[in-house]
Parts: sequence; structure tokens; C-alpha cells
Amino acid sequence: MRRRTRWILFLLFVLIVAAFIARRVLRGPAVLNNSYLVLELNGSYAEAPPQDIVGRLLRRRERTLFDVLTMIREAQVDRRIKGMIAKIDSLNIGWAKAQDLRDALLEYKKSGKPLLALLQQESGSNEEYYIASAGERIYLSPDVTAPLTGLAAEYFFLGGVWDKLDIQMNVDKIGEYKSVGDMIGGKEMTPANREMGDALLDSIYGQFISAVAHARSLDPAAVTALIDQAPVSPLEYETAHLSDGTKYVEDLHDEVGGEQTPLLPMKDYAQVDPKSLGLNTGPLVAVVYAAGTITSGESGTSFEGPMMGAETVSRALEDAAADDAVRAIVLRIDSPGGSALASDLVWRATQEARKKKPVIVSMSDVAGSGGYYIAAGASRIVAEPATLTGSIGVVMVRPNIRGLLARLGINTATLSRGKFADVGDITTPLSAEGRQKLIAEMDHIYQNFVDRVATGRKLSAERVNEIGRGRVWTGAQAKENGLVDELGGFATAIQAAKEAAGIASTQEVEIAFYPRPKSLLERLGGWLDTDTPVSLPASWQRALVSLSPPFEAGSVLTMMRESIEVR
Repeated sequence: MRRRTRWILFLLFVLIVAAFIARRVLRGPAVLNNSYLVLELNGSYAEAPPQDIVGRLLRRRERTLFDVLTMIREAQVDRRIKGMIAKIDSLNIGWAKAQDLRDALLEYKKSGKPLLALLQQESGSNEEYYIASAGERIYLSPDVTAPLTGLAAEYFFLGGVWDKLDIQMNVDKIGEYKSVGDMIGGKEMTPANREMGDALLDSIYGQFISAVAHARSLDPAAVTALIDQAPVSPLEYETAHLSDGTKYVEDLHDEVGGEQTPLLPMKDYAQVDPKSLGLNTGPLVAVVYAAGTITSGESGTSFEGPMMGAETVSRALEDAAADDAVRAIVLRIDSPGGSALASDLVWRATQEARKKKPVIVSMSDVAGSGGYYIAAGASRIVAEPATLTGSIGVVMVRPNIRGLLARLGINTATLSRGKFADVGDITTPLSAEGRQKLIAEMDHIYQNFVDRVATGRKLSAERVNEIGRGRVWTGAQAKENGLVDELGGFATAIQAAKEAAGIASTQEVEIAFYPRPKSLLERLGGWLDTDTPVSLPASWQRALVSLSPPFEAGSVLTMMRESIEVR
């Protein structure tokens, strides 16, 4: 009876989807000649596209970065699009993604089509203004008072918490710059951490000021001076030539032609097939997404965000390399690292893939520690100037929570066989000998990390150690010290892949994402063919699983700070 009900529900679902597809095909996208595309930039943009077919059909509101970059390219070549209005609201992305978006808008301008930017965030919109500066004219909404406030990075140190909770927190690290160890075990910023933090801020701030000054034909000192006066009024921005006045969207519509110039909403333009404009056709380039904290097993999602499963990514690399139609592979990384073992498994998969195809790494906001480990063996590495990368180092965290449990009235007992059997037991103290064993394991993994980078980057181990020691670099700094080959975003990585595969630079390519999304029938097949009822919704099950930490106590991690947020 249960199987029959499922089949009935399945058929109803198929009919609904078929009707939805037919409606879209028959209606088609309504794009009038001389339209202005209203590109709305706000919120966050995930790296990977929706893996389910329903999400792809519905073009869910939470777009990926690739979705937006593709739409900008479409507007560039679409003869029906006369110009573009970039309406920019609050963004929750890193500086590298901001640079990728800005790069795409600057490329769009090469078509000769107008690009107007409207900034709608109330305050503290450094990234938003940075992207808006790609426009030939920048307008502020009347209530915007402080789009430029300067950059700041906040650091938290949890070392003082553990004493209050009766937790013994054992933290060891290799590399004086390995700030994740300082964050967990330290009580204040170390000189090395401060040196690194200042260098990162100087690099990103310099990129920011230089780009804005060039875009607005201003002296960098003038831009810096206005930032130091923030907050200031919209009139002061206009007087300083950092904006062209205050307007609403309706005012911009009048400026570009009013009723004679249709405004095309972004959601409507999303229905246009890139192939209809001559895009995403030609030789095949595979894009393998490696996003999130690196763990063993399959990829998934936790409360903290995406988890990059070594098995999932390794299998995707293997499948892409085995596909005879694929000419090159782009490994798109957005990860602060994670498990040392899982990182090594993905690195191994890149080496196997390289035996068949060029592997180009494209770094997004973060590719540090394990995120750099998996990149080190690529044919070529491309990063944005503001990408956070490097962090070649390891850290070990091993708590003892017996005191906290005792406070709660919980007593524990541990029986073991083997001198170091309890080294991972978080209810017993870590012995001096046990700690030395873990440090020896860390030394081994660090030397392995250094050797992987030295071989992949054709550097001496001494040089890798010099620029390693847990230090995080911006992409611009990493290029100077040999950790990165080329600066640029997703489009630059695709060009590098074409070059490596012997494809002409002017030739369009088709992009195939790996792991391949399952079809609707594949996803429903398992559900239909099982007689075992599901006791909890999948989202509840994932939430319960995510309550467990992804790493065991005493695990050696190649991981940088989860986030160095520069705002």
C-alpha cells in the first residue's frame, strides 16, 4: 500500500513538473530590444550550483556566484540589452568574490554598453562601493550616509574561557603564524599574529583604495582622506567625486530613457539560455567544486556551512578525468582546510587526474591550510588579489572536559589497554608522553605538507618553510612569493584551462560541473524502491548529525581560522 501511494505521488509530481516546463518553454523569456537589465546584487553567493534538478528548474532565489557571472556575460553579448543598472544592497561575501563580480562588470563594460551603479546599503558598505566603482556613474540612495568606512578585522581569543568552564584545553601548533591555535588556546594576539594581520589588512586596503581611486580618476590620498572623515553626507561624497549624486531606481529609469527603455528584472533574464547567445558551447571544461571544511566521507552541510567530503571531491575529479570529452579540469576551492588526512586524499586525487588532464585551481575567498594543500599539486593556480591563502601549518586541539562534567554532577571512568589508548579521550588528562606523540604526528604531517608544496610549486623545502609556518597571505602576496601563478577570478581560470588544453583563447567552451547533479528519477528512485519508512525529515537528520564535531579530539588539522573577515 505504501509503495502504491508513493507511485501515485510520484506521477502527480512528474505531471506538475512537466506542466511547469511546458509553460516556461511556451512562454519563453520576454526580453525586449533596448532593455536595461537591473542586476540586483545582495546577500551571499554560494560556490556550488544547486545539486537537485528541482532547484535548477525553479532557479531558486539564492543564486550561486557562477549564476551571476554568467548573467553578466549574457548581458554583454545580448544585442537586446542596451545597458545595465547594478542595484547593490548588503552583501555577505568575501573580498575575492567581490573582485570576481567587479572583474565581470569591468569586462562587461568592454562591450561599450552603459553601466550605472546604485548603492542602497545604509552604512559600512566598503565591498558594495568597491563593486559599484566599476560603473561609469555611481549613485547613492538618499539615505546612504557612510558607504566608505575603512577596513577592520576582528580577532577573538578563547583561552580565558576554558578556566572558567573547568576545561583543560591542550593546543599545539607548528608555525608561529598559525592563528587558529591562538584563537582557541590563547588569551591575546601574539606578535606574529599581529604582524600577519597587519600585512593582510595593508594588502586588501591597498587594493581597495587603488581600485576606487583609478575608477573615479582620483588621487589615492583623496580617497583615504574621505574615509578618515566617515561618516559623511551624500553631498560630501558627490563633492569629492566619489558619487554622481543621489537617486532612486525610478530616477535612473528616467535617465536612461524612461518608457522608451524597458527595465528588465533579473529574475526574468535568468530564464535566458546561455546557449541561445552562443555561450557555454564548444569544447568541454570540467569544474569541480571543493567548498567548505574538509572532512572524510561524503560532502554535506552542517550548521557551520558546507562540508567538503574527500570521497565526493576525489570521485568528482576521477569522473572528470575519465570523461574523454573533458579537455581540462578547474578545481574551484573555497575552504579554510580541515582534516589533514582528508586533505591528502583530495591532493592524491588531483595528482591522478593530472595524469590525464590539466588541473587548474581557481581560488575563491579562502583557500588556506588544507585548502592550499589540495591546490599545491595543480598544473596552475589562479587566485584573486584578495583571496586568503597559504597558512601552511598544522594544529592539534585536545580538550579534557572532566572538570566541566564534574560541575554538572557527571562522573566518568576510562578503562584502557595500551599505553596511549586514551590519547583521544576528552575525559582524561593528556599525559606529557601522549602530548609528545601527538606533536610527533604533527611534525610528520607538516613535513609532508611542506614536501607537497615544494614539489608542486618547484620550490625548496627551506623556502616553503620560510613562507609557511602557518602564515596566511593574500593572493597578491602569494603570487609574489611563488604560491600562486596568476591573479584573477573564475574567468581567468577558464582561460588558463583553455590554454593548458590547447583551446584557442577566443573559443567558447562548455562548462560541466562535478559532481554531476543527480536527475530527478535518480533522486526519487531510492525513495520509491524502499519499504523502510523515514522516521525524521532529512533536514532534521542532517541537523542532528551536525551536532557532532567533524573531527575527533587530538586530530591533527591543516586548518586556518574559520574566517578572517575584513569589513
